[in-house]
Amino acid sequence: MKKTYDRKVFKRKLLSDRKTVTVTIRLFMILLLGFPLLTRAGTMDSTRVENREVRGKVIDEKKQPIPGVSVRLGGTSMGTATDVDGKFKLLIPADTATLVVSFIGMKTEIVRIPRLRAGVEQKELTIVLRDEDVRLEDVVVTGIFTRKKESFTGSASTYSAAELKTMGTQNILQGLKTLDPAFAILEDNQFGSDPNRLPNMEIRGKSSMLGLRDELDADPNQPLFILDGFESTLAAINDLDINRVASITILKDAASTAIYGSKAANGVIVVETVKPEAGKLQVSYTGNMNLSIPDLSSYNLMNAREKLEFERLAGRYEPVNWSTTNEIELTNLYNEKLKVIESGVDTYWLAEPLRVGVNQKHSLYVQGGEGNFLFGLGAGYNGISGVMEESDRAVMSGNIDLIYRVSKFQFSNKFSFSSTDYKNPIVAFNEYARANPYYKKHGADGTIEKWLEKNDFFEASNPLWNASQNSRDEGKNLALSNYFIAEYFPTQEWRVRARIGLTYGNDDTEKFYSPNDTRYENVEMIKKGQYTSTNTRSNQVEGELSVTYAKVLGKHRINLVAGGNVFSNKSLTQGYSAVGFPEGDFTYPSFSNGYPENGTPTYYESVSRSVNGYFNTGYSFDDRYLMDFSLRTSGSSVFGTSRKYNTTWSVGLGWNLHKEKFIMDNLGWIDLLKLRASIGNPGNQSFDSAQTLLTYAFQYGSMNYFGLGAVLSQIGNADLKWQVTLDKNIGLDVTLFNKRFALTLDYYYKITDPLLIKVSTPLSSGTSTYMTNAGEQVSQGLTASVSYYIFQNFEERFSWMVRANLRTQKNRIDKIGDKLSTLNASGKGTNTVRYSYDLCKYFMNKQGYKIDLF
Repeated sequence: MKKTYDRKVFKRKLLSDRKTVTVTIRLFMILLLGFPLLTRAGTMDSTRVENREVRGKVIDEKKQPIPGVSVRLGGTSMGTATDVDGKFKLLIPADTATLVVSFIGMKTEIVRIPRLRAGVEQKELTIVLRDEDVRLEDVVVTGIFTRKKESFTGSASTYSAAELKTMGTQNILQGLKTLDPAFAILEDNQFGSDPNRLPNMEIRGKSSMLGLRDELDADPNQPLFILDGFESTLAAINDLDINRVASITILKDAASTAIYGSKAANGVIVVETVKPEAGKLQVSYTGNMNLSIPDLSSYNLMNAREKLEFERLAGRYEPVNWSTTNEIELTNLYNEKLKVIESGVDTYWLAEPLRVGVNQKHSLYVQGGEGNFLFGLGAGYNGISGVMEESDRAVMSGNIDLIYRVSKFQFSNKFSFSSTDYKNPIVAFNEYARANPYYKKHGADGTIEKWLEKNDFFEASNPLWNASQNSRDEGKNLALSNYFIAEYFPTQEWRVRARIGLTYGNDDTEKFYSPNDTRYENVEMIKKGQYTSTNTRSNQVEGELSVTYAKVLGKHRINLVAGGNVFSNKSLTQGYSAVGFPEGDFTYPSFSNGYPENGTPTYYESVSRSVNGYFNTGYSFDDRYLMDFSLRTSGSSVFGTSRKYNTTWSVGLGWNLHKEKFIMDNLGWIDLLKLRASIGNPGNQSFDSAQTLLTYAFQYGSMNYFGLGAVLSQIGNADLKWQVTLDKNIGLDVTLFNKRFALTLDYYYKITDPLLIKVSTPLSSGTSTYMTNAGEQVSQGLTASVSYYIFQNFEERFSWMVRANLRTQKNRIDKIGDKLSTLNASGKGTNTVRYSYDLCKYFMNKQGYKIDLF
């Protein structure tokens, strides 16, 4: 029998059932969520306590709002955080209550709120936080997130601008070398203190083959540089005005660098520039001058008499092909030099090209703004005069900083530019070092002669002659960058950040050798003199989107970061040369005779791209037991087509012993005592992006029946693997006596496997080198830093500190096995067959010819 239902009755019944289900679910949720409160009811006063809402605003000493401030009800874990405008609201008991207001780098404020009388309305609070007497060493700035060092398991050191300036104002990298034992600038005996030569540096040893630098000057042992959250270059950091720097953080082990994954095997240097401060318009100027004085005390060279006697004993004045004439001429040459020495000639050539360099720096910064808008305008000049004549570098820079806050959003933009003029000496220092001390600098008439000695047996050019010509080696560089950051704070716990960075660079160099230079002595007239021009343009684009979550749940502190990053770098190098110049001031290519014989212009384009996704979590229990974990997947165009992607990870553990009750109750003079350990496998992408490609070069002198010939230029390796470093670290952090004494100790053990190496190949293969993976490299060492404040008064900005650093390091290459022997054997005993019968027949028939070679 078929049943029928009235539609209205059915609808009422359905709604009634739905309400019943809804009420049931709500009751279940109330019981579930209220169960913890019911279990604690026995420990609370049975008297019902009414709640009230308190509202307030947290500001700094300049009356500017502070977002992200922790506002907690004293004696409980209940609390909240201020929004982007510094405001907060919190339910508190109607009775007398206490608020604990805290923020990193500022003194914690305890605010007592009395019980309200009946009919009185709760007023909005205004809480002022003051700067705490702590250094930036108490926090870790990674460029992606900022953590309190006490709750961070990685090995990292943060230094303020003031600390860097105590080490000198010439260069921030030189200051780092003195402050941190893990950071080392390698001595360069060839270029010395050349201001236009970028230093070689490393953090805690090497992770790649020693001396492996490709023709694009990519150094696989160089750390990664991060400027205001964006990837930067060594040149940009080296030229950065120290007065623009707010802090520098060195990330050393896997737990601290793994957030940068496949680029962080050599450590990371994070530079944060100053941000504009609110208030009345402020104008600050800083200027300083210093002298660079050459030091030749480490040189111990023979004087004129000793050098001549050394040459005699070495047989320089004995003829190779003996004849009476040759013996007489050589003896006369020796006697002439001995006569010159007896007359008092003893030229110290090393001092000839040197001078006292005068260096000066000027920095101007204007800042201001109120409420939601802040701005800063900066300009700087850095003039460096090297100790060698004609060695100069002048950097002019400027920057515009803008910050705008509205509701739950904050936008910031940093634009900067730098223009650099540089000049290098045309005669290298080693040419002066090779000149013998028994040579006179000037001729009898006081003029500079072209040759110090020129005869059938010896030929020595005068470096002063070449330096006095109108030759030049100079260049200009322009760098522009714009970093834009947008941040959204939907709640106190969540933050969404989007960043995009654009960087442009243009470098022009010119080098001219005068036709009167001694190198053209035996060159025909129409080819004397040379002009070379090189231009390099680069464009870099970087974008990132990240989400951050931070929450304190009772004794549990949780930090989560997830995001993605895309990066692209493109550089174009082009140049040409011209030869044959007339004497005089005719030094530009329009006066040349033409291009070098068989010479071609230079044109080289390099493109590298990468895409990354990362996740990082930090957890601490009761601020005693710590854990950090990072995971990052990266794809890069640098490696082979079959090895485009790689995953890196890290785990860090820490124990804050000073938070243990037995230390807190008995050893109050211990401020920090933390034991930490980490392990991870960061990677390395600092290689030529074209090394995986099979490339050919046209050979214009090899025209044949088939057309224009081409020869093999590079053997690509599509199976080239990512270079990954397994980094293990154990560390200890100690701070005592109200932060007067500090000790940081780290032991590291790094294994790079597989190692990327460049091996020589037989010339019959068409190329001289080949990139492959073979073996592993092990780096291990110990770093320690101890500091003690003899006098400490941060309020008066006066302190006296002593510091001692220790660094040991050992590198070795292992497990290469028979890989190189196999490669060498593959190039032996093989006859190269240029054209087979089938190949020739194919091409000839394609042209319409019938051929039968055999």
